Amino acid sequence: MKTFHHSIIIAAALSSPLALAASSAEIRQLTPQPGLEYKYSLDEWLTDTPLEETDAIRFTSGAHFYKQAITSTKPRVTSTEKFITVPGARSKVVIPPGKNVLVNLAFTAESRCNEPGSSAPDWCEVRILVDGVEASPQASSFGPDTYAFDSTDAGSESVSSWESHAMDRHHCVYNSQSKTAKSVPVEVQWKVTNFDAGPAPLFWLDDWSFTIELAEGCRREDLKIAD
Repeated sequence: MKTFHHSIIIAAALSSPLALAASSAEIRQLTPQPGLEYKYSLDEWLTDTPLEETDAIRFTSGAHFYKQAITSTKPRVTSTEKFITVPGARSKVVIPPGKNVLVNLAFTAESRCNEPGSSAPDWCEVRILVDGVEASPQASSFGPDTYAFDSTDAGSESVSSWESHAMDRHHCVYNSQSKTAKSVPVEVQWKVTNFDAGPAPLFWLDDWSFTIELAEGCRREDLKIAD
């Protein structure tokens, strides 16, 4: 009887157009329409970074047509206080002529962020650049805000504090007005903070994966969120 009862519920849900159908307004708003996804905006192209921080940003696109994945099992450590490229986590993608593309990026890693002998509230940062611009969310663009990939937890983290961390980033690349393909560099960068001016934290990464995907078309919208 239980199986029969569940079958009735599932069948009713599948047969109900009100449960699954999107409204016309939702289709227009959330689907990258042909007249929107390739629309060229000079202002957007020249200023990928907004002048002030927006409440939220929504990106929409069509299907993915390209994927690249770079992985590494070689441990690396840095104490740099300026952003540098994670060794090996750099590549290029090609944007077809006459196209705008949404670049979707993911970085996952085993990490450790520790600072022996210090109780400073320090952390270890990661950002992803597309064509020299930090992809969204652009945490490092609005100082003193940054993206803490890992933390020293005020000195309580040890050399055995291995953890798994991950991040996703997104960026529109506009090439709809060009008749030539555009080569775009992408890279993962890392650094540490050092508030006590003593020895900097040790930022350790291992077993990382950097995934790059390109999706047809790109529409970016700045959203206002009511409190």
